[in-house]
Parts: sequence; structure tokens; C-alpha cells
Amino acid sequence: MAAGIPLARQVGRVPSSLVPLDAGEEVRYCNIVEDAITVDVHQHPFVLPEVMEQLIDLVRVGRYQWGYDAARAGGWTAITTANVFGGLKSTADMSFVEYDDVAAEVGNMVADVAMQEGITRVGNAADIEAAKQQGNLGFMPTLEHLPIGNRIERLDQLYSMGVRLAGITYNRRNYIGDGMYERNPGGLSDFGIEVVRRMNDLGMAIDLSHVSTPSALDAIEFSRVPVAFSHNAAYTLRPNRRTRHDEELAACAENGGLICITAVPNSLSDDPEQDIECVLDHYDYMVNLVGVDHVGIGTDTTIGDHVAFHRVVMGRDGPDQLPAPYLNGLESPAAGGNIVRGLIRRGYSDENVRKIIGGNAMDFFRRVMG
Repeated sequence: MAAGIPLARQVGRVPSSLVPLDAGEEVRYCNIVEDAITVDVHQHPFVLPEVMEQLIDLVRVGRYQWGYDAARAGGWTAITTANVFGGLKSTADMSFVEYDDVAAEVGNMVADVAMQEGITRVGNAADIEAAKQQGNLGFMPTLEHLPIGNRIERLDQLYSMGVRLAGITYNRRNYIGDGMYERNPGGLSDFGIEVVRRMNDLGMAIDLSHVSTPSALDAIEFSRVPVAFSHNAAYTLRPNRRTRHDEELAACAENGGLICITAVPNSLSDDPEQDIECVLDHYDYMVNLVGVDHVGIGTDTTIGDHVAFHRVVMGRDGPDQLPAPYLNGLESPAAGGNIVRGLIRRGYSDENVRKIIGGNAMDFFRRVMG
């Protein structure tokens, strides 16, 4: 409950299946999760209301709660936080959230993290390693996208608040470049190239998950360090506006970047009873396309009813757009262990499982954040 608004259950909100393993695979699973570092490079630990129509009331009150229990249940060493929902108090389109609203949400979260036992704010790979050694859960402040307008100094302000990774656009055009939903998409603006270079200088990782193809290729070209697609999938398997073409994915990997697989319900399947298998298909495809060293986890999961969020906030409706009520086996951050189980069952070696679930993200953070 927050400000009188009932919040979604963090664990067990809906029935969720467990990827089955045989006895030998179960032993492998236990050994891996005991000592591996697991990182979700795009997660939403903002606890959503039980009734999604109350989301705007919740963000206007500003008394948020964060999904520590869900993240712990998922076995994560560290998660990024994809802050953005607080911006919905001023706009219905997440492409146009206001800087002050998003900065206030980050500040609220950072303050709350500081008061928690067993939770620590992390800002690079070394911090995550320390959190693992201490048995803590790491929260890395990140942004869904940069609502900085044309004021580049806001990057430094966000960095001082702990933000270490950010998308440069959402679905629409901004001062930096074009989002992936623009009708006639272009590349980065001159200001956008300045933003890329300043992010490089600060050690803030660049996320291209929602940018247009020309803007993505520009960012890969102009960035002096690797960049990420933090929550995407393969257009070849699932052709729509939210998935990425092989050309972009290969360019990202060739420059040392990281590609993380999303698990948003109805984004990878039209099955009314879809499950984690459609997500695992994209892991297989991506590993075959760019190599195992460039693939990571970016679930884009929420704590609450993700499908209701799409209906209420993003204006999507109907069984043609949203056939499944949730994605069975990876419905929330609490189901993170199922990715490990799924990769084992798909035949990945222990070494490669460890790379995908966190090792590659840690290497990326070392190269970008220092």
C-alpha cells in the first residue's frame, strides 16, 4: 500500500511455470547460481499499483516503493532501474516525460536504497563485485531515456545522482535523435553527437533500445566506447517496430557492444499462452548471430500487470495486440532464475551461461564505466 493505493504483489502475482531440468542439470543450476554474478541490464523495479488505472494517482503522490523482494527472489546480483514512470504525471507519452519529474523519481529511489539493509547503490563492475561478496543486492540507477531537452549539462547532473546508463531516445524524436516509431526516421543531430561524446567522457553507458536504425548506427559510429541494446530482440524472428535488424546488431557487437534480450509479454509471441520459450529462442538466435560474448539479459520486466500497463498507459488493446495476459515463466523480476534454467536446458555450457547471465554485462561495464 502506498498513499492508500494497493500495490501489486512482488512475488507470486500470477502462476508461473519453472523450466524443468533433469537431476544433473539441477546440480549445474545450483552450482551456477551460488557463485555467478547475475545482472539484468534493463529492469523496472518500480512497484506498480494493483489496479493500473491508479498509476497516475500514484505517481502524482510520489510515494513510490521499489521491488527489493522481487529482485531478491529472482536471484539477481544487480539490476538496473530504467527510471521513467514518475514522468507520467505530466504527460501520457513516455517519449516526452519532463526532466524534473524523472530526476525526482531517481532521487526518491536513491534515497530509499540508502535506507535499506542489504541493498546498495552500484555504479560500475567493481561495485557489483563488492555487492556479491557482501551478499547485497545492487541497484544501478539508469534511465529509460534521456529527458534532457537541449541542455547537455543535465547529463552531469544525472551522473552526479548515480545514473550510469541511459537510453538516448524513446519512441519519438527528441533533440538528440530519432526514436524507432518516427515515420521518416533520421540519425543523430549535431547535439546528439555532443551527447554521445559527453556520455563517453562521463562513463555513462549509451542504450540504443528505442532509437531509429539511422540513429543507432550513428551512435555506434561516433561513440568511442561500446554501446548497448539493453532490451531488444531479433527482427528476423519477430518483425515489428520494437525489434532490431541484423545490421544494427552486428554493428553493435563488432564495436564490442552488448545486446540484451527482452521478455515483455506479447512482444515476442502471438500465443495466448506464451511462455519463456519465445524468449529463449531469441537468446539462441542472438548467440548464433553475434557470438556468445555479446549477449546479456535485459528483461524489461515490471512488478505488476505489464499487459494492463500497455492497455492503460500506452493505449494498446484487444486480443490482436495483447493476446496473452502475461508471459509464463518470466512474468516479473522474481522469475530471473528461470533464464538460467532455460539456458542450461537449451544446451549452453556452464561457461557460456555465466557469460550471458552477467559476465558479459560486467565486461561491458568495465569497458564503459571504468
